[in-house]
Amino acid sequence: MVVLLVVFFVTVAITVTWIQGVRRHQALSVSPIVKQETYKFKMENLSIPAGIYFSPTHSWAHMQSDGLAKIGVDAFLHGLTGILSEIQVPDRGIHIKQGEPLFNIIHQGKRLNISAPISGTVKSVNTEALQNMRLVHRDPYASGWFVEIEPSDWENETKRLFLGTRTTAWLSTEMARIRDFFAHSFAPADSANGLVLLQDGGDIAENALAYAGKGLWGSFQKLILDQANIELLPHS
Repeated sequence: MVVLLVVFFVTVAITVTWIQGVRRHQALSVSPIVKQETYKFKMENLSIPAGIYFSPTHSWAHMQSDGLAKIGVDAFLHGLTGILSEIQVPDRGIHIKQGEPLFNIIHQGKRLNISAPISGTVKSVNTEALQNMRLVHRDPYASGWFVEIEPSDWENETKRLFLGTRTTAWLSTEMARIRDFFAHSFAPADSANGLVLLQDGGDIAENALAYAGKGLWGSFQKLILDQANIELLPHS
């Protein structure tokens, strides 16, 4: 009897695994992020400009010769969200602290809140970029910056950010962390089978979040961005 029960449970487990594999194959066959090499989201496709400090929450800061720091969102996150619908930034004159909410980036009603990489006062807003989402997506580190901030504690706060080879190491770790997140995530029920957000072989699909529903965006905010933001918040 015990042997029969073991055989039964093994058979059920194999059947469930097979069904999951079939559903994954079906989802891939209808997904707009199908198995094309050009859509795979890989480290070698990410540029890491010199002199730019990266926050663990995927904002960046670059000090200018006039003492103001340009701030934006990194290419990694743009590669996940696809071209945005809207970007909400604070007004000029607002003082923001490192780790506090700074931007809302929105794609078709789904949003992520991005924290400030440094503390300071907002001095200017890049209205040209904020009216041209394709420019922001294509050139996030030059023409696609969002705001300029006058830093209040640049030297100390940038110690919590990533620069140069530290950025490369962080992005490699971040890629694995987000791959694990997507490995357990399908887009909600706006698709019959759920859109698979990983390519065959485990690579993150480019624009993966663009094809996901609001629920997954909420989980990404909580489990990826908010968890990373703990590194920037003051410790008691």
